[in-house]
Amino acid sequence: MKTIRIIAILLSLILCIGAFGCKAQTQEPTAEPTAAPEATAEPEPTAEPDADLPEVDLGEYRLEKSDSNTYAYVVRTPHATWHLAAADIELLGEEMFFEGLERLLENQEADFTDAIAMLDGYLDDVPVIDIYTDFSGRTEKAKLGAYGAYCRWNVPCIEIYQPDMAFTELLHEYAHYLTHCCMRYEIDGDFWSEAIAEYVSKFICKNRMFCSAYSEDGRTALAARGFANQDGDPDIRKMYCAAAAAIRDGSMIGQTFSAVSQAPVQMTERMLEHPTLTTLSYYEAGCFFDWLVERYGKELVFANMTIGQGEFREVFGEDFETLFFEWAADNQAFCTENGLKLIGSED
Repeated sequence: MKTIRIIAILLSLILCIGAFGCKAQTQEPTAEPTAAPEATAEPEPTAEPDADLPEVDLGEYRLEKSDSNTYAYVVRTPHATWHLAAADIELLGEEMFFEGLERLLENQEADFTDAIAMLDGYLDDVPVIDIYTDFSGRTEKAKLGAYGAYCRWNVPCIEIYQPDMAFTELLHEYAHYLTHCCMRYEIDGDFWSEAIAEYVSKFICKNRMFCSAYSEDGRTALAARGFANQDGDPDIRKMYCAAAAAIRDGSMIGQTFSAVSQAPVQMTERMLEHPTLTTLSYYEAGCFFDWLVERYGKELVFANMTIGQGEFREVFGEDFETLFFEWAADNQAFCTENGLKLIGSED
């Protein structure tokens, strides 16, 4: 039986996520734990640049001093206010930190604007979101080590814990913010929450931040295996479809993966035969949600993101397993037709 490590497969070609750097992965957490980011007032922008600010190029955005002891600087964009932790800048070094931030900001606004546009008609007002860096592991979620980033719905804000994952995870977390804090429809349950975040960030948005993480060599390798679009950019949809197909064909039996319940799950034959909403992988959830929208339309799917597995027949006319296996067959046919095969699989 072939063995596949799904996450390693999809991210192994991200060869240039060095701008924020991976140094933070080997550092010990600081001794200043906090339950949540420190709330800071939003000072009015100053008319003239401060001579004490680092000389950094952030494109059309500029650095401002913060009144916070924890977050040294603030950067404002139309849809987000970044709070940059002094400990994180020291951890990575000024040059690496700000080079990474510049690369991220090049695409962030376009991606956030896309996500809002794709949900047009389903959102109320979308306030500016606060984004906090926490590479040094001060907060409780960061110390768990299981997250690259996290959206707190009750605050609301986004925290980024792993600098190398900011490019791949930020739009997913922003989708959580939009769908939980700004959407007119209610969402309940791990599946619906994660599935729509994957749908927005990986299926209907270009996700320039994600694509910018790939080096030229990585893009070439992806294109050679059919995982590139007509513009030569990584095709995230195809990568997700191929990953989901690999899980469904039994390649992951005996292996552990992260399910939408945010818990590690070991794949078994029974899970293949009788899938459940809470034990689906993120790849399956995103693909299945996209398939439901294609078949039934946004209005019906969005209006029913609180139903449990046993309520699918009432809403969609078929039970969950019937629909899920129909999606799986369609997805496999799509992968076969497009010659999609996961990198790193071994027969």
